[in-house]
Amino acid sequence: MTEKSWQKMIIRCPAPLSESIASFVSDLTGSGVEIAEDEKSADHSFIYGYLPTDEPSLPDKLASAKAYLQELDRQFPEYPPSSIEFTAIADQDWHRKWKASFKPFHLSENIVVKPSWETYAPVGAEKVIEIDPGMAFGTGLHASTRLATELMEEHLVALPSPPQTVLDVGTGTGILAIGSALLGCAKITAIDNDPEAITAAVDNIKSNNLDSAITASNTDLAGLAGPYELILANIIHNTLVEMAPTLSSLLARNGVLILAGILSGSQADNINTIYNALGLTSLASRESGEWTALSFRKP
Repeated sequence: MTEKSWQKMIIRCPAPLSESIASFVSDLTGSGVEIAEDEKSADHSFIYGYLPTDEPSLPDKLASAKAYLQELDRQFPEYPPSSIEFTAIADQDWHRKWKASFKPFHLSENIVVKPSWETYAPVGAEKVIEIDPGMAFGTGLHASTRLATELMEEHLVALPSPPQTVLDVGTGTGILAIGSALLGCAKITAIDNDPEAITAAVDNIKSNNLDSAITASNTDLAGLAGPYELILANIIHNTLVEMAPTLSSLLARNGVLILAGILSGSQADNINTIYNALGLTSLASRESGEWTALSFRKP
């Protein structure tokens, strides 16, 4: 029997761009991604991804990775360019090695994410989300997830009582939905147009014993009735623009909308302009690297 082999993708990049690149590599490979510090330079990071050598689409994916990095270099000329190289490796149980590198981490001040194979004892008001990344739709490592969670926690802890109705659009692994439930929300609807993402979300919801609070499905946004007191949407700029009228109509009076997956600068400005024009009031913004998350209230 021929031993399975892999193409290891090694990307050296500016540290502020590492989370964005890791998210891209995760989507590209459909598997675990390693992020490591460059011991020779605090300003740089290493991203490691793996693709099966016998995958028919391997050449296209390798080309796509190169093109993505070139585009980032063009968008962020203030940073030194990223580099990428590939090396063939034998099957050395790289998934086990990646699991060893995935440790519990704070997604926000009081929300901690941990994999099922790690133990973590919460301190004080901390809440723990347990996930198994599986096909790696998201572990919460991406800056946009952190920013959305920070805005969500900030909003929820300031309320005398948590909202009863919450909508999480583009839920992925369900992290935002699970986080809202752990912070006291009772009725959460989580939707995503990717069936595999919903499978991952349902598994994570069950492992956190939140089946009674969260319903995850492939229901189309247009098929929802609302209103929702809190809406979370961590997607991408263009989709948030397309969804703007629907999200606004689904938001309850005095409800709060939190948007993430937005690049700082012109994208953030555009989202503010569009949602303000729909009658929503800007509340807060958070930035990390090149990413921005925004919150709005419906008067």
